Amino acid sequence: MKLNKSLLTCAIAVALSSSFVAHANIDDKNQSTSVLASQVSTTAVGNVLTIEQTSLQGMGNDVMVTQQGDGLEANVTSLGDNNSINVDQKQIQNLSLTYVIGDNNTLSHSQDGEVNGALSDITGDDNSVNVAQFGTGFFGINNEAINVVQGDANDIAVTQQDGGHWFYNLDLQGNSNKISASQAGLLNEATLATISGDENTIEVTQNGLFNAFTLTELVGNTNEVVIAQEGNFNGVTVASVRGDENSLDIEQAGDSNTATFASVEGNENTLSIDQEGNTNTFTSELFAGNDNQVSVDQQQDNNQVGADVLGDNNELTVMQNGSMNETYLGTIGADNEFSSVQIGNENSAHIANFNGQGNDVDLAQAGDMNTALIQSSYPDTSLTSNDNDINISQLGSTNEATLTFASVLNSNNNSVDFSQSGDLNAIDLVMEGSNHSIDISQQGDMNMVAGIDTGAFIVGGDNINFTVTQVGNGNLVEGAITASNTSVVITQVGDYNTATVTQE
Repeated sequence: MKLNKSLLTCAIAVALSSSFVAHANIDDKNQSTSVLASQVSTTAVGNVLTIEQTSLQGMGNDVMVTQQGDGLEANVTSLGDNNSINVDQKQIQNLSLTYVIGDNNTLSHSQDGEVNGALSDITGDDNSVNVAQFGTGFFGINNEAINVVQGDANDIAVTQQDGGHWFYNLDLQGNSNKISASQAGLLNEATLATISGDENTIEVTQNGLFNAFTLTELVGNTNEVVIAQEGNFNGVTVASVRGDENSLDIEQAGDSNTATFASVEGNENTLSIDQEGNTNTFTSELFAGNDNQVSVDQQQDNNQVGADVLGDNNELTVMQNGSMNETYLGTIGADNEFSSVQIGNENSAHIANFNGQGNDVDLAQAGDMNTALIQSSYPDTSLTSNDNDINISQLGSTNEATLTFASVLNSNNNSVDFSQSGDLNAIDLVMEGSNHSIDISQQGDMNMVAGIDTGAFIVGGDNINFTVTQVGNGNLVEGAITASNTSVVITQVGDYNTATVTQE
């Protein structure tokens, strides 16, 4: 089944901030295109040292520069008091440009190798920047770090080894922010553009080849973003996180894994992604509201997860262990809790648009090529669906379950429990009305619950209990229930039994 990810992506347009630089070009990533890189290659033609200090209050500033080699340049400008700047450059064609306005700032650049570049432009007080770059350049471009800090008490540390790294951190405003980046390997890239707010903590660790991280415009307070990438060709792109106390944690191990989510808005949101394997994909194009939690764990290769969340107190959890599994979770409303576990290969689950409160869905698939599609009031978001409890478990191969709540009437207080074990079991159910209780268990091969002809089994009315148990092969239950206060129990044991239910 091809997942239909259209719940919120079609209903709500999400405006994304423009990136400072393009996403890492892993096809032709042999140089940085920043102004600093041009200065490194053209300006530094000999030893150049320029220091200009102004002590406004007579407390004095401390500058220490050590240069060894050819083509080195240090240009230091300090305005304020009690600032400490330490630049240490060795080898050839290194460049360090530092401008400070404010008091009690500490900057330390240490570059060892060739074609290094470091720029720190700080406005504010009590900021600390530490940049250490070591290694030899790759394709003529070595390590590069740019920091532009505005505000007070920010702590930024960048460590880059080997060659071909570049790190951008631009226009950081706010207080007590902490950014730490460590890159080892070749041609890793980390880009942090506009960050505004207080007490934000961002940690980036990249180890391998052609890894890239891009975060554009983090706004809010007490945000924490932790990214760790190990392997090759991994990429994480985050755009426009707004709100308070958001926590984003991404860890990728393997090759060619991607995590892309944009426009996280609201308070106390938590997003955690763990990808281990190759070519795993997570995409979240909307994450809005308060107290939302999204957790994704992908193991092995070619797994896909997409999530859109709008509302309060939603919790979505996905675990994929296998290859080529697909899961899409989308929700509107409050107090929803979704859980999806897929073990095996080519499993697919689509859970979308529980438009209401207090919904609880638990889905587990084991085996290969299981498919489950659960939709409530979809695609009509004007309907309400409240207090539903759905549990679907499929074990075996080629099982399929489809549940759709009413497209005309409100569906409240429904309880559904599906369990399929064996091969080629299928359930297709459409529910209308309120207060349903449905329990279906199928074991064996080719069991099916369906409507008359090619339609779905429709359950409508109030206070209906519907129970089906099938054991054996080729059993079939078909029909429709649209009456109120009705209890139906069907048990079939053996092979090729057929039960037709029609109640109006």
